[in-house]
Order: sequence, then structure tokens, then C-alpha cells
Amino acid sequence: MPPVGLRSRPSRHDTTALRFLTVAADLIDTYLQAEPIRDDQSSRLGHIHFPAALEWLRTEDVIRLGPAGETASRKAFFSRWPNRAEFLAEAVVYALLRERDSDDFFREPANSASQLVVGVADELLTNLVQHPRSYLILHIGPLLPRHPLLTTALLPSTHAATRVWAGLYRRLARGLDVVMRPEWTFRRMSFVLQAMLDGFVLRHRVPPADDHSWQNANILADAIIALLLGAIDWDLTGQTGRAALDTLTRPWTAQP
Repeated sequence: MPPVGLRSRPSRHDTTALRFLTVAADLIDTYLQAEPIRDDQSSRLGHIHFPAALEWLRTEDVIRLGPAGETASRKAFFSRWPNRAEFLAEAVVYALLRERDSDDFFREPANSASQLVVGVADELLTNLVQHPRSYLILHIGPLLPRHPLLTTALLPSTHAATRVWAGLYRRLARGLDVVMRPEWTFRRMSFVLQAMLDGFVLRHRVPPADDHSWQNANILADAIIALLLGAIDWDLTGQTGRAALDTLTRPWTAQP
């Protein structure tokens, strides 16, 4: 028993604390789930508006900080966007595309294919992690299934990233008789390359405690080179990547 007049601090591991933590976890799961909120959830969460991504970006603040007085700005704002949802979709796309030019990633000359990949990867990743907006798509991505207006508005923004990979592919293919493996297309490769880049951008904010060397874009370059080695049929065998791997590892898999 604690001395009279002294209260013991409530435990963060008791039943009450676990109930609070459970509620928080349920809210997080609901916030991130792609499907619409179920009927059994809506009765408990009816007062919470999902999705709540960018809930802090209020039209009142945008109007107050607008180019004219508040009255004039309010009229000018709502004459262009009748509601927050339509404005938010355009604002996100504008933020993602502002001052971003994919041609900037091909300024440095390269004397070899590997040097080209390293140069592009280094400049691309360095450029992206310097701009806070690069993390925007990672913030809203899990919620896009519940943002139909935003999802539609974001589609054109993928062209900028595709141009980067298209330029890389064109320069690699220049002077080379490049043949893709049967399961690979340029569209599929650009999708995988973009997913890799998204992952590296995210990991730049959450580095491992004992090793920061992964932040060097050479790791991204090595990953891209590994993908190119697997996706391009350099020996013109006509095999898929899976079949080629099975052929190379057959002696190992045949061991008892």
C-alpha cells in the first residue's frame, strides 16, 4: 500500500490503459482501411469524418492567407471551388507537380550504362528528399480509395515520373539491342521503378539506428541495376525471369 496522502501513478499497462490503446488502434485501422466504413463501425464513429487525410488544411486558412482581403478572397475562392473536396484534389496535385521537371535528371553525361543509372538515381533521390511534398503521396496513398476526386486528379501526375524512367530506358537502349523478358513491358518496369523510389524516399525519413549508409543513392542504383539484369533478356534466351532463375539454380535444387 502506498503511504497515506500519496497516489500511485496509473499504469500504462492496466486494463483501462489497454482499452484506450485498443480504441486508438481501431481508429488507426479504420483510418487506413481501403474499404468503406462498415455498418458496425459507422454507429460508433459517426461523429468522425473519414477519410481525415489533410484534415488540418482548412479552407478558412487558405482564404485568410489569400492574395486579397478576407471578404474578397472568400468570394474568389468559392467562385472557383464550391467545396473543400474539389479544392483539396487540385491543391494536392499542384503541390506534387510544382517546380518539378523530369528533364533535370539527365544533365550529367555518362560513359557507361552503370554510370548513367548511378547518376540518375543519385540526382533523382537527392532532389526528392529535399522537398517535403515528396512525402505527400506517401501520406495520402493509403486513403486514395476513399478520395475518388483526388484519385482522378492524381492520374496525370504519374506522367512526370514515367518520363524519368522513359528517359533512362531510352538512353540505356540507345546503341544496345535491348530485348525484354516475356513478362516485362516498359509500363511494368516503370511501375516497379516508381515503387522502389517511393520506398527509398520513405526510408529516408526512418533510417536504421545503427547504419545510415543506406541513404546513399548507390543502393537505389544497385537495386535498379539488379532489376535491369533480371528484366532484360541479355542472352536472348526467350525465358521468363522465373524460368531463368530455375535454370541457374537447378544444380542446387537437385541436391538431396
